[in-house]
Amino acid sequence: MTGPQALLSQEDVTRVVLGLLLAIFLAAIDQTIVAVALVSIADELGGLDLLPWIVSGYLVSSAIATPVYGKLSDLYGRRRLLSVAIAVYLCGSILCAFAQSMPQLVAFRVLQGLGGGGLLALSQATIADIAPGPERGRYQGYLAGMFAIAAVAGPVLGGYLSWYISWRAIFWFTVPIAVSAFLISRRALALLPVPGQRRPIDYAGALLLGIGLAAILIALTRIGQGHGWTASSTLMLVGTGALALFGCALRERVAPEPMLPPELFVNRRVLLCCVLYVLVFFLLVGHSVLLPIWMQALGGAGANDVALRMLPLTLGVPAGAYSSGRLVLRLERCRPIIVAGALLAIAGSILLALVAIDSLFATAFVMLVLGFGMGLTMPASIVELQAAVAPRQVGIATAVGALFRTLGGAIGIAILTSMLFARVRSTMGIVPGEPIGPLHEVAAETLSSGFELAFV
Repeated sequence: MTGPQALLSQEDVTRVVLGLLLAIFLAAIDQTIVAVALVSIADELGGLDLLPWIVSGYLVSSAIATPVYGKLSDLYGRRRLLSVAIAVYLCGSILCAFAQSMPQLVAFRVLQGLGGGGLLALSQATIADIAPGPERGRYQGYLAGMFAIAAVAGPVLGGYLSWYISWRAIFWFTVPIAVSAFLISRRALALLPVPGQRRPIDYAGALLLGIGLAAILIALTRIGQGHGWTASSTLMLVGTGALALFGCALRERVAPEPMLPPELFVNRRVLLCCVLYVLVFFLLVGHSVLLPIWMQALGGAGANDVALRMLPLTLGVPAGAYSSGRLVLRLERCRPIIVAGALLAIAGSILLALVAIDSLFATAFVMLVLGFGMGLTMPASIVELQAAVAPRQVGIATAVGALFRTLGGAIGIAILTSMLFARVRSTMGIVPGEPIGPLHEVAAETLSSGFELAFV
């Protein structure tokens, strides 16, 4: 598209950004909002073995969908694909609220994730369509701040909704927001031109990528459910995933319009940003899910108490993101900010394994450090990623970054919860399907060692 910014007034841009902020809010909050309600869900629906997939299922399907939405939006326009993504997400949310069994809930969360994967990638790509280069950093900062607030506020909102109403209210909460995002974005993006050029879709690359990601992440989750690293089923999944990803890499080298352009992954700055995204969102999403369980199982906190005790993390991430944007403008350099944020996040994660659960001040301080460090890396890394590629590749590079952020969150959930539940089962002999509720009463020492292992 050529110069779409000229078609939009400042009022139009404001409406577009408002719609994108709502979409980003939905994409981020649904990765963590169910964390506090996992205990209640397991007690009502059973199916402890499937419990990690309430979160991981959303993240896996979201990771698979991200590059597909990015590519299709280049072919058919952001407005059409964003509308599809929101509609799929909305259907998934309503079905989750009506789920009557754990398999149903997991399946509906997967559907929800297929919509959620488009919300993040398309929102960030749309910024490049509506704003000239100098202004993109400012708007990307708004999106990063909203993502950070929503991701860490998820457990807080989830705690209040599940405590005072029901865990089903968590899914109903997102419905009016999704409807508003759909209506606002449909109207605001109507002025953007639709690409006239039609290019082939890399179906084979998308299929191989999806199979590879799904197989690897299913293997990680199954390990936490008691299947050993060397079990035949684990090795089969890992082998299938590795072959599919290798096949995807070969396919992308010869595809006329590759889903993931190979040249991006030989760009050192892009590669470092992608690695950073995986590590930071591994910590952000993983800790947003584990911390509420830690507080409930070992600290005896109720869902409403957990919501309050999560506030330092909730406030730390957007504070770090805001500071990052200011520092980028002042220093005109991204790497020192990214390094400082990563070091703070790593230090906070290690300290969580050392502080006592009943030390509220120490826990709050460490969570603040952890959140501030993760927030510090976000806008700076987006600016660094987009500056590393040619203008014609900014949209593709942004979609790749969104994929690795989602992938990092999915891996974090899979590995950290797998480590926790594997330690519990190996010590307590938990029977598949047994409710998770009584664990804090009968296995406190076991849970403590499991959380220490996961946090470190």
